[in-house]
Amino acid sequence: MFSNFTQNITDYNPAAFSWVVKMSTQVILPVAFYISLFFFMMEVMNVVVPKSQAGDNVQFKDISMTFMRWLIAMAAATAGVSIFVFITMISTGAINLFNQSGSITDAIINSFIPKIKLPDNPLSALGEIFGMLTNPGKLINTAITGVLMYLLCLIAQIVAVISVSVIIYLRFFQLYLMALLSPIPLVSFASREFDSIGKNYLKYAFAYAFQTVVLVAVMWLFSYFAQPTIDVSGSLSTFSELKDNWGSALGSLVYAISYIVMIWQTLSVSKRLFGVGV
Repeated sequence: MFSNFTQNITDYNPAAFSWVVKMSTQVILPVAFYISLFFFMMEVMNVVVPKSQAGDNVQFKDISMTFMRWLIAMAAATAGVSIFVFITMISTGAINLFNQSGSITDAIINSFIPKIKLPDNPLSALGEIFGMLTNPGKLINTAITGVLMYLLCLIAQIVAVISVSVIIYLRFFQLYLMALLSPIPLVSFASREFDSIGKNYLKYAFAYAFQTVVLVAVMWLFSYFAQPTIDVSGSLSTFSELKDNWGSALGSLVYAISYIVMIWQTLSVSKRLFGVGV
């Protein structure tokens, strides 16, 4: 799953990418061409009509910039899928720079897997365990409590891992869909009035591409802030002492829930990076 962090849209699902390229070229681009003609005519009218009303002659240089805008818009629309590949390459490059300071696996181990802190004196703890064998009821209660504490934290971490998987899948699906339809919004660059459509579309493309960068940053930050820990050091002798460690377990659970919330907020953070709202 985590190898997908450094995959481009050309690698994640090659069959889907080939279909996107084919449909974008054969279906979406012709539609975008006719839309671009509409934008071109609107721009020509915005130049010609005021001059005609003022009684001025319309010269070629008056509409040459409009024609250049139309050519640039069509070039951008034709290279729409390639633009998305380039944007995704930038985001994967950023993740590779993160990996120079440590692999993603390190951050995941530190932030996902609950750690059990054992007693400092293993021999003493072993003696306490043998002592509890003479009291099966206490042994069962102690074991059940410890297992429940671990499972509570582990389940929360599993939810976090599943959340990351879902986010990566949705991210790539959105990128494929946006790459497919990209010629239509990109031809808006032919119009000074509607070029914000293309600009915002590219901002959203950057936001989705850089969501994994934000996700990796969240993982590393949380791995430094805290690691989910179940402290059973010095708590094997009595059930009441082990029960006091529920506070530590619940603290780890709160940490895990906060982690999950931040994971689902990564797209909002990425969007704010490029000024496209929440």
